[in-house]
Amino acid sequence: MHDLQTPSANSNSQADLSLTGKEQMHAEIDRITYRNDENGWTVLKVRNVEDHSLVTVTGALPPCQEGEHLQLVGNWSSHATYGRQFKADRAVPIRPTTRIAILRYLSSGIIKGIGDKTAERIVGHFGLETFKILDENPGCLNQVPKIGKKKAQEIIESWKAQKSIADVMMFLNNHGISLTYAQRIIKLYGEQAIEIISANPYQLAVDINGIGFIKADTIAKSIGIAPDSPERIRAAIIYQMQQSEERGHCYQTTTQIKELLQGSLSLPEPKLEDLVPEQLELLARSGSLLTEIIDDNNDNVKCHWRPDLMAAEQDIAGSLARIMSRPVDQNLERVQQWIFRYNEAAPAKLSETQADAVMSAAASRVFILTGGPGVGKTTTANAIIRLFKAMGKSVLLAAPTGRAAQRLSEVSSEKAKTIHRLLEWQPAEGGFARNEINPLKADVIICDEASMLDVRLASSLVSAISDHAQVIFIGDVDQLPSVGPGNVLRDMINSQKIPCTKLHEIFRQAATSSIVRHAHEINEGQLPEFITDSPTDCQFIEVESSDDIRRVVSKLLTDVLPNKYKFNPIRDIQILSPMNRGDLGTQNFNLELQELLNPDPKAHMRESDQKQKEGELREGDKVIQTSNNYDLQVFNGDIGFVTATNVEGGKLQVLYSDGRLVTYDRDQVDDLKLAYAITIHKSQGSEFPVIILPMSMQHYVMLQRNLIYTGLTRAKKLAIFIGSKKALAFSVRNNVSISRQTRLASRIQRELPELR
Repeated sequence: MHDLQTPSANSNSQADLSLTGKEQMHAEIDRITYRNDENGWTVLKVRNVEDHSLVTVTGALPPCQEGEHLQLVGNWSSHATYGRQFKADRAVPIRPTTRIAILRYLSSGIIKGIGDKTAERIVGHFGLETFKILDENPGCLNQVPKIGKKKAQEIIESWKAQKSIADVMMFLNNHGISLTYAQRIIKLYGEQAIEIISANPYQLAVDINGIGFIKADTIAKSIGIAPDSPERIRAAIIYQMQQSEERGHCYQTTTQIKELLQGSLSLPEPKLEDLVPEQLELLARSGSLLTEIIDDNNDNVKCHWRPDLMAAEQDIAGSLARIMSRPVDQNLERVQQWIFRYNEAAPAKLSETQADAVMSAAASRVFILTGGPGVGKTTTANAIIRLFKAMGKSVLLAAPTGRAAQRLSEVSSEKAKTIHRLLEWQPAEGGFARNEINPLKADVIICDEASMLDVRLASSLVSAISDHAQVIFIGDVDQLPSVGPGNVLRDMINSQKIPCTKLHEIFRQAATSSIVRHAHEINEGQLPEFITDSPTDCQFIEVESSDDIRRVVSKLLTDVLPNKYKFNPIRDIQILSPMNRGDLGTQNFNLELQELLNPDPKAHMRESDQKQKEGELREGDKVIQTSNNYDLQVFNGDIGFVTATNVEGGKLQVLYSDGRLVTYDRDQVDDLKLAYAITIHKSQGSEFPVIILPMSMQHYVMLQRNLIYTGLTRAKKLAIFIGSKKALAFSVRNNVSISRQTRLASRIQRELPELR
């Protein structure tokens, strides 16, 4: 517990409380209505000390007891069900100053050993000096009647313990750390928090989820850590490695790290030249980074890796070599006869290239099938599945995301799982049950949407494939690469060590689709010519301003598409934007479309400070999961619909497309975002009946050929571009997408035997 401590004259806590546009209230806690100790979410009944009125207060608050005094900072709001409330953004404990308040505080049970009668005796003996005596000379408790030595010692130890935590809370508050993070810090560090943070505030970025380098660096500056301190340089290096990973890279060179640090540390280049190599060496010695020498045009270049990324690449190459080292015992003449009979019976006959792909899949330990929309990947994949089943082989189907797995199930009429479910994720152990020791029990594993595989997930998958099994990767290599680091599908193809068939021929039925035709034109660098004199499944509505784009989107969603084409505006139509921010970013679209399509006033209050930007969640909202939550078994990119809010005192329920009803606690809800509009990156592996793509030069930094190609190919029935043809032309010409720094292709070349 913490002490209610009055800020001293030289404390900056009062300055911290002076937040622009916020109101303050000195309150005494009357009753704790609700408390979640995991995330600090609390509902209090307090008495406003100024006017003695009873007020409901909500927010992430420190541990507290009835009778305590808090200086609250926040804003008044009106809840549809619970009425007027004070939403606290910050709370600083302060000590009561009147005799009655001191007595109530000590009687609250906050100090072990002090009950009602003992509190009366202590306050009766020391009066308004009670707190000073307990702080400075607690041995005087022996003077209080009927308090023996044993009880006095118990009270002293309890007082010191809660005062220590109070000091930590005040320290963290004074350095701008929110209460939610402060509770996590105290839970991890305990009474040593001040000592640990003062010695190396950058440890927070390592230990506390949600506190990154930038926040830790701000704290470090306020503490007085030198700008060129070794701890700061090392923390900045790790931060830049994390940032580069988010851009898809698996490693950074020494030169690249120096260039990145110049922007983030504001230190002169000569200083960095001296400091960086030494700190890289220390990080390598500690095992935080691994260094690899790469021969780049006869120039030895030092490359630095996070250990798990290098291990993942090595495991992929090693596992592929292990699997491919055993020849496939296959009667290819019988396979050819089966393909002939299949073509005789199937309504959609295999082309020569497709038949060759089926033969290669049957004859290969590892096989890759790739190609764009309309070229028959699904038809070929179904033939491969039927062939293996006809051979009596057990087949497992998987995809990186829930939506991709569901789609694979639909087109194959076979059960498919997410890779996480296939490998049997164990939340308690933090790993997969299926691995190299306990491999998957199947003869064939087929992974669809393989372009979405990052190196970590690919490593886990191939490591869990047994020596006797075959594995087939299916995906469009021209789509965006994975959200996570690496470029696994492209690297496997570029290694030229793995049998691969790329389908090119657009089949007659698909060729009638403007979506398919225009997607291939874009992929080949050609600007599509949109038909304007008759309806097609791919249209361009040309307007210039952002306001006009949003106006047209609103018209389509509320009138044209639901009334003329009978599409459900929430379930069938997906806005795909290149970016999150800006007038045409997902954040702005989501707030506008929520009010337009789902104006239910019953909202679920988020704990995030960003709730005003992201919108509150309402029953009926379309939402997307933005990070992997292995406990709930929901993953980054899963889309569902809110079915209930305020369940069991604040929980929220989401129904996902595979029929799972998932219940979120308050602290888990911040991983959900509105999904009326999502980024094209988040749409990978999904298909939607209708997609709408806003095109504007305000997104020019993201306008790349593979981005627009990926977005367009998400549409099943109708695709509508709205905006500037100049922006589309810029995208089609821009094929200089950021090249990801990986070494997987070369590792495969070293590890794999020559193709047989």
